[in-house]
Amino acid sequence: MVESACAAVDADGRPSKDVREVADSFVVLVRAFSRIRARILAAAAHDVEWSGHVVLKCVAKGGPMRSSDIAECVHSDPSTVSRQVSALVKDGLLERRADPEDGRASLLVTTDRARAVLADHDEIRVQQFAHMLQDWNERDLHRFATLLRRFTEDFERSSEAASLLGGTTTPSTSARLGGTH
Repeated sequence: MVESACAAVDADGRPSKDVREVADSFVVLVRAFSRIRARILAAAAHDVEWSGHVVLKCVAKGGPMRSSDIAECVHSDPSTVSRQVSALVKDGLLERRADPEDGRASLLVTTDRARAVLADHDEIRVQQFAHMLQDWNERDLHRFATLLRRFTEDFERSSEAASLLGGTTTPSTSARLGGTH
């Protein structure tokens, strides 16, 4: 069997059977994730809503940043992020510090308490995945991790391209915006 140059489309230029299967599986995965997400957060010793958790992860990973940078990082409206930041500051999870480059602005940093919350959530998540994947052999798990990382990168690129265009992308618009396939 000769492999097609682009497995994403069939001979008629339509999305392939495998693409349809990936899209359907992704929808099922997103729904399952929504259900499991609540259980993971409930199992954590700390009560931080998902949106707050996303903000904390962004600041922990990116280091001290302004609220506007957080909004960009989490792909959210600045006024929404401002409300989330205020709540996280009030709860002692973020703290404001003067921006050394602009004394009028403040930078947000995670507190020790926030780092403990994130570590707790990360440990619960990793343990859950370890349990779920315990029957996988090393080769399959490594291959899946590699392909999932690639899929996630392509998905993020496609999502960014779609937001730039104000909607979804087609293979031709994805290629023009640097997508690969």
